[in-house]
Amino acid sequence: MYPPDCGGLTGRAREHRISILKRTMQHAEEGRFEEPSPVASGEVTSIGVGVRQRLWEQMARECEAMMQHALSTGRTIPLEVVEQLERALSGTDSAVPVSTPGRPSIDELPREEAIVGGAPAAETSPLASLSLAHGALAQIVAPATPGTVLLLADARATPPLLYALGPLPIARQMLGLAILSLFMLLGIALSEEVNAVNMSKTMLTLSGYSLLIKEAYLFSAASLGSCFQNLQRINVVISDGTYDPKFQSTYWARWAMGVISGIIISQLIYVFILHATTTGAAALPQTIGQPLVALLGGYSVDLVQGILRHTIDTLSSFVRGSRDGSGRRPGGRG
Repeated sequence: MYPPDCGGLTGRAREHRISILKRTMQHAEEGRFEEPSPVASGEVTSIGVGVRQRLWEQMARECEAMMQHALSTGRTIPLEVVEQLERALSGTDSAVPVSTPGRPSIDELPREEAIVGGAPAAETSPLASLSLAHGALAQIVAPATPGTVLLLADARATPPLLYALGPLPIARQMLGLAILSLFMLLGIALSEEVNAVNMSKTMLTLSGYSLLIKEAYLFSAASLGSCFQNLQRINVVISDGTYDPKFQSTYWARWAMGVISGIIISQLIYVFILHATTTGAAALPQTIGQPLVALLGGYSVDLVQGILRHTIDTLSSFVRGSRDGSGRRPGGRG
């Protein structure tokens, strides 16, 4: 006789036992995937609690900043919004009643009307109640955005010396670059290479150290004009409360485009067009003509882009017109 786990069983009996064992293992695996494990459920719950806590803190801080902004600017906050915010901040674990304008709160309704389907009809969670107060305050402080108001409120903790140079880092950085460009412009102007002879030449007729000094001079002028234009834009969005940190790189891109525009307009447009057409008393002095045009080009980057776009459109329409009308004469039969 063979033991049960040895080869004493017949072939059909062994196959029957193996098939039963496979079915048992398959059912065990299906049950494992169908029923969530206690560990996975605990992780999901902890993630949800963390998300809820972060949303609560973010909205609470923005509500505080918007309340301070509205009070400091003399805006009226309705009593219902204040009560809604107070109820939302009073607790984080119990449901709070929500009162809508023109409708009595849940405390004023009879019990039969207040309970629908076994649950309060006008109750919501503290997070949802805080969201309602947040939306009402956002409409009050508009066009300012909650994120910008909170950003400006946090910026007040900056040291007074830095805060005096600008309420936000982008404003201080652009102001520092403008001051650096101004000192660079005044310092290069002291060089002997900056004279009427060199300023009357172009980048194609000048070379060496003299060309380097001239290009640095024009670069500083274009940078100063571009910084001036960016500072105006930044001051406007900060005053309106519509500044968005995700567009911070846009100001640096506009500064680079302003520098490029100033160099292009001072070396190409001024030299080959304006300087060729200005005669007599209308002509600008050579020592200030190109730097002035570079300064204006850096400030009016949109104008230079429009000129280049118009030039490209004109050339493309001319090429298309000449290609479509090849071999034809105006008014003739070809």
